[in-house]
Amino acid sequence: MARGGSVSGTASVSTSTVRAAVIVTDDFLELELAQAMRHDIDAHFSDPNAHRADTHQVWNYWFVPEQYTYLRTSPEKVISRARVEAFMNSLGRWSLTTLGMGAVTWPYLSLYISGCRQGWHNDSTNGRFGFVYSLTKNERRTSGGETLILREGDPFRAHLGTPAAGHALHDAVEPRFNRLVVFDDRLPHAVEPIAGVMDPAEGRFVLHGHLSEANTAVAGALRPETVVEPLATALRSFQHEASAQLALYHGPLVLRMRVAATGAVANCEVLLDRVIHRDPGHTEWEPLLARLVDRMRRVKFPSADGETTVIQPVLFGGSLRPGQ
Repeated sequence: MARGGSVSGTASVSTSTVRAAVIVTDDFLELELAQAMRHDIDAHFSDPNAHRADTHQVWNYWFVPEQYTYLRTSPEKVISRARVEAFMNSLGRWSLTTLGMGAVTWPYLSLYISGCRQGWHNDSTNGRFGFVYSLTKNERRTSGGETLILREGDPFRAHLGTPAAGHALHDAVEPRFNRLVVFDDRLPHAVEPIAGVMDPAEGRFVLHGHLSEANTAVAGALRPETVVEPLATALRSFQHEASAQLALYHGPLVLRMRVAATGAVANCEVLLDRVIHRDPGHTEWEPLLARLVDRMRRVKFPSADGETTVIQPVLFGGSLRPGQ
């Protein structure tokens, strides 16, 4: 698990390639903004005798038997919309720069008090990554609320001859204040039950949603419309050549390209690689990826007045296609 924003890498592709299934970033927002968002939450629950229907009947008690028990709402009903938008802008920039994921869903604000939890599940059809941003107090009169994320691999075969429990099978990430947790949406995950006092201010508060690919991101001299078609043509050609192999892979790949003023690709690196083969013993991905990167390095773009940076998501799973 990568912590503090650091990620694992593979030198044969790029030393900064994100391959981690879980990324934990502490002190994600500027402290002043994070504290202001938490102040809005505390103000919402203060002076209970003054609560009104139009300001406080905003929470949905989401209960699904054996699966979900917690309260959620649209965050702007509790936190200043300007502050939620500032959070979203920061998350959007981080997501595109770090993962190449340009689409961020508007989050839920969720509250977990004693007895609230999430059972094990995945979100394979909701996004590429889930995000959980905590506004939970570090010093609280409750326990639990950790985000539990099953570790990659086969837990049965990995521990055939050894005992295993708890952290040997899954990561448990505490909901620390101003902490962002991002994880592969395909991984089974859950939330540890909360125990303790019923005071909502002592509960687990998180903003959560999903990150996905968006259109090809283009910054610099070239116009986006002059970039997309050459990339799509190269991807279609590569798919035609390797269609039998590609059909066995699933997940997002993101390439970051630097295009010189001449239109030649000066550099192409893998920003994100979360492509998974159904066979855990499969070993042919690296040479296939190297072929794809080489193909993209040979793409020719129109000349321009300066350099251009291109972030190109590529999705595996049934067919190879650009993320647009």
